[in-house]
Amino acid sequence: MLVSATGRLLSLLIVPLITTTILVVAVLDRPNFRAVARVKQHFHKTGDLIAGEEHLLKVIVKWDAIGAAEGYELCHNCNHILEETGVENGEVDGTIYRIEIGGKNMCGGQPCYVMSGAPIGYNKFHLRVKKGGEWSPWSNYQNFNVKEPGNFEHEEL
Repeated sequence: MLVSATGRLLSLLIVPLITTTILVVAVLDRPNFRAVARVKQHFHKTGDLIAGEEHLLKVIVKWDAIGAAEGYELCHNCNHILEETGVENGEVDGTIYRIEIGGKNMCGGQPCYVMSGAPIGYNKFHLRVKKGGEWSPWSNYQNFNVKEPGNFEHEEL
């Protein structure tokens, strides 16, 4: 069977193009995480302070919704995340909270997480979003100095 030079050239151009297209994977951008925190005393549902935990507070962290988000993860006091890239570097050294969309994870129309028993002092949070079944890199951190009830914004160290 005789293949023309033009047909051969086309097959040489098309096959790598198809292969390249298949191997391309969309990389999610890092979330632009700009959170605010509200701090409350650590109370029982009865309204009484929790005995032995008077030194702990409840932190409510909320942020702007990210379009097409399927879920979020919030990493508390994680130092294994490279700030320049949002990539994890080594073992998880903080606590990762999985946050579903809607329901109890909404505060005033915004996604949020309520963390009971937060330690007094600086609390650092990173956020990542799930879209199309894939997790984004972690955001830059937001740092809150938890010291007393009230509203707080990010503080640079």
